[in-house]
Amino acid sequence: MTGEDLATPLDTPDAAGLIAIALKTFRETVLPAVPAEQRFAALMIANALSIAERELTVREDPALADALRRLTGAEGDVPNLSRRLCTAITEGAFDGRLGSADELRDTLWALTWARLAVSNPKHLNSVPPRG
Repeated sequence: MTGEDLATPLDTPDAAGLIAIALKTFRETVLPAVPAEQRFAALMIANALSIAERELTVREDPALADALRRLTGAEGDVPNLSRRLCTAITEGAFDGRLGSADELRDTLWALTWARLAVSNPKHLNSVPPRG
């Protein structure tokens, strides 16, 4: 039996766990030692790691995926369906379709909300939820 045979998923962190460890170490050890003239760059790195960590831990909203499937008539995950929806909007697929305007608007709002939850969750406190 080798060391690999004894390894379990609990022995090693997943990608989100690795980023969380790196971010914690960066904030607690590296950031305090960064010279003032390089602080902005270091804060950008910390922010990028935070966003990556949230992206890896976000769960797909089934209601949002269903709305995107209805609007696009396609199957897939939220990122792919979002791209299809953008293409459909650009191609004018919803022009003059008043019946789908409310669902389209609500879905676009939900997509925006979901993206904010990853890129800038603090901002969600200042944006009134729609619904």
